[in-house]
Amino acid sequence: MARSVIEEIKERLDIVEVVGRYVPLKKSGTSYKALCPFHTEKTPSFFVFPHTQTWRCFGACGTGGDVINFVQKREGLDFPETLRMLAREAGVDLDRDRDPQLLARQNLLRELNHLAAAYYHNLLLNSPAAAAARAYLQRREINDETVRRFQLGFAPAGWENLLAYLREREYNVEDMEAAGLVVFSDDGRPHDRFYNRLMIPIRDLQGRVIGFGGRTLGDGEPKYLNTAQTAIFDKSSTIFALDLAKRSIRSRDEVVLVEGYMDVLSAHQRGFTNVVAVMGTAVTKQQLRRLSKYTRNFVFALDADAAGANATLRSASVIRDTLTRSQVPVPTPWGKFRYEKRLDAVVKIAAMPPGQDPDDVLRTDPALWQQLIAQATPLVDFYFDMALKEVDLNTAQGKSDLVRKLIPTIHEIDNPVERRHYVGRLANLAGVTEREIDLELESYARALSRTRRREEPPAVPSETVEQSEEPPLWPEEAATEAEAPAATRPTIGPEEHILACLLARPQLILWADGALAELRVEPVSSEDFENSVNRVIFDALQEFLYSDADEIEEHLLEVLGDFTRTYLDELTTYADALQNTDEDQLRKDLINSVLNLRLAHLKQARRNFETELRHCGNDKEQRELLGRQLVDNTRQTKLLEKALSSRSASTQWVSEALRYSFST
Repeated sequence: MARSVIEEIKERLDIVEVVGRYVPLKKSGTSYKALCPFHTEKTPSFFVFPHTQTWRCFGACGTGGDVINFVQKREGLDFPETLRMLAREAGVDLDRDRDPQLLARQNLLRELNHLAAAYYHNLLLNSPAAAAARAYLQRREINDETVRRFQLGFAPAGWENLLAYLREREYNVEDMEAAGLVVFSDDGRPHDRFYNRLMIPIRDLQGRVIGFGGRTLGDGEPKYLNTAQTAIFDKSSTIFALDLAKRSIRSRDEVVLVEGYMDVLSAHQRGFTNVVAVMGTAVTKQQLRRLSKYTRNFVFALDADAAGANATLRSASVIRDTLTRSQVPVPTPWGKFRYEKRLDAVVKIAAMPPGQDPDDVLRTDPALWQQLIAQATPLVDFYFDMALKEVDLNTAQGKSDLVRKLIPTIHEIDNPVERRHYVGRLANLAGVTEREIDLELESYARALSRTRRREEPPAVPSETVEQSEEPPLWPEEAATEAEAPAATRPTIGPEEHILACLLARPQLILWADGALAELRVEPVSSEDFENSVNRVIFDALQEFLYSDADEIEEHLLEVLGDFTRTYLDELTTYADALQNTDEDQLRKDLINSVLNLRLAHLKQARRNFETELRHCGNDKEQRELLGRQLVDNTRQTKLLEKALSSRSASTQWVSEALRYSFST
């Protein structure tokens, strides 16, 4: 199973050795301690526990996990990248559990694209026929280093150049077509897809060639021709140059998005390596979710013409719809809690001078480019500017339209100081008082709340709940009901059960936060899960709630990587068994499971503290730290026990279920 591969990685790596490469660890009792690498502190509060192969910060971070989680957090990598890195070190083959036929097929298509890239690149460097392509690059001031770094190439005129080259190496035409390199004419004859074009290889995150962008060198149309959809190339989720830009994006905590390949080449050549291009005029949700793993700061540097502005508006709309999170529950006067989607990203617009695109600016004045990016306009100001171009403020209707257009944007602003600034600006433009804008915001918020309530599932009355309560499902019963193989049952533990409940009803994440808030307990978070895979699944489930992804399994695979498919299949099989569970029973089940899981974690932590106290000797600082942790542990335990006792449903079955052993 995919999970066994992950467990094998952790078994082969010593967490003390791995963590010790990043921070100097000092032996302390049976554990090791250090200054936390994730926040500034003077007294060590970061501990590594060899016997459980886990780590935890007992200071400001309050986070912890296993060796995979530590490296992911420290390196700033996504989950698949972290696993690949650690798998290489541990000598574990991540692909061993994947479908060998599917894997072989994908490898073949990448191999064909790799050969094509090498073929095109050699022609660009050496063929007399590529003189026009080399002259074009010279006019665009693309130097030799950039040509080699991006492996730029040339597809010569003619219909069967690449076709003949690959046939000589005994590849068949059907595979060439599947790789996006060859197409068939109406009479059934194969020919090269690209000819007389400058060839720009498109790579995946691992730097493997998956497709091409070809720019015509003559009068042919289209000006740019991309690889068609294939088993390894998906235009809607691919980001040009992300393989080269991802580390720079992380280190600068900012990504700059441009429209064209040449914009990217020009930027990277001049040292602006956090620049990427989307495969289209506007960013897609799939591209955005991929980029959001590296940063939450987006700068759009698109052309200043109307088309560029419209593309920016579409991209901004995608960001607003995609990068939202549920916040800490907000109490209402009726003793309940409400949730509001808030933009969890900083989006700015860098407007190019009239008549220029990013490449023009980069070639003529790199310092101006740097200034434009640094002084990019915040998204809300951009919305104001665009709205002002569409209305006539000399008329009452124009002022009304301006308010109508901008109220949803101002509503999304979470910072009260920023919100008040834009309320004042809109009031001044519309010639009304700030109080009148506030009333419009309140009216919009009420309408939005009514819409959301209509979308929520109806609540079940408590008396009905008591009468219809059924024995809860747990691995044995669920597997039986779904007729799942017996081999899947031992893999389901408390963490997996919680995730299965959320997979069965994703909207329960929002409901659970409110239910826990009423118990004065923290919302569910990834910190509740000790298993690294489960943490990533939970975060991905939250992302799914605010995305337009049609299939949750596809979204999870995109986040976790295809080598987790077996584990996800097993988890979703169990989740399917919960689909027919009574809604209220599932809700009680979920809350009780979370509370009991946290109690189990607290008890394990208490045992760790007590063990360390017995072995820390005369280390005064550590004794004080552990003493404080024990006091806090006791407080949290009592709070959870009180929360459990206040619930009407019996929790005995959950306590029994927690006796199952499960891997972390």
